[in-house]
Amino acid sequence: MITSIQAGVAALRSEYPAVAGRGWDFDGFRVWVESNAPGLIAELEAYFADFRTLPASSRERAAEGGPLTWISAIQVDEAPDLIGERELTIGEYKPSVRGPKEGWLDLPDGRVVVKLRTGMRFAYGVDDHLAIGPCLANPNQVINFVNNRMIQWALHRGALLGHCSAVGHRAGGGADELPKTIAIAGFSGMGKSTLALHLMNDRRLDFLSNDRVMLHAGPPARIEGVPKHPRINPGTILHNPDLASVLDEDERVRFAALTPDELWQLEHKFDGVIGQCFPSQKFLLQGEFAGLVLLNWNREGNQTHARRIDVRERQELLPALIKEPGVFYRPGPGERERSVESYIELLANIPVLELSGTVDFDFGRAAALELLGLPPR
Repeated sequence: MITSIQAGVAALRSEYPAVAGRGWDFDGFRVWVESNAPGLIAELEAYFADFRTLPASSRERAAEGGPLTWISAIQVDEAPDLIGERELTIGEYKPSVRGPKEGWLDLPDGRVVVKLRTGMRFAYGVDDHLAIGPCLANPNQVINFVNNRMIQWALHRGALLGHCSAVGHRAGGGADELPKTIAIAGFSGMGKSTLALHLMNDRRLDFLSNDRVMLHAGPPARIEGVPKHPRINPGTILHNPDLASVLDEDERVRFAALTPDELWQLEHKFDGVIGQCFPSQKFLLQGEFAGLVLLNWNREGNQTHARRIDVRERQELLPALIKEPGVFYRPGPGERERSVESYIELLANIPVLELSGTVDFDFGRAAALELLGLPPR
């Protein structure tokens, strides 16, 4: 049991010393991840291969280059009990026979999060960030922890969090030019990642983020992404030739035998690594916020429609965009409240396109390209 994040993390780092580490610069968010398991660092290197690594060979050297978030990821088969007899807070969760995913305990200097299904434990404060448990069996949870540290860093700098995918177009090709970027939001299961990947079939576009974006008011308004590759379902993969490498032949045959309804209901997800699926395109992390596509369609709808809307008059659609930071976030000192009105204000000068009617990704792709000011190809 720990009573202080700082002291508890220090003790566990001493008990399980790191033997491998690697640092990345995610467009200003500089992070160093170290572990007692070299295989975990190798997995992170493969996952983050599209992004800039820090040239330093040690955390101490990396810290000389500026502010650095230090994460320890400790591999143990069974995580130590950080909670003791204290009661966890259990948040809202979707109905499931497996029960809730996580609980948490707040301490004076941070928070402990317990992943109830995998046994992973996370602890974080201002300068202390720890993942401990069966990390090698759950590398995605370590990756998500890295991304959540980046999200907290951005929100502490005044950003609003969006539940979006995003793609961008670098019109002039200048090294310092931010690409014109559109975000794609939609209620759960409406296909924001699928539409983003359909757009990536256009070689003029680059990927910016999957599932989470941080929005900054302008001028000009900016959008930041996180280094999270799309988690995509088999139906999306089967209908996009650029994603063919994600499935092996046995998987392809098995999923191709399913009906469209069966594919739609599947919860099996795969990582669509951008650099592997779209080798001539980039995974960017910043862009000029040039437009928002709000998906409000369904499989039972009629003809697909694209309409420019004023979100102040269509506030019922905003929950598709607004994302609460979740259990891996603690507000910074003096941080302003993120209200519906703050999103409306940010979107005041941003073109917003609603796609309604029946799901039609080809139609949606053409409408999104038009929003970016690009003729379809």
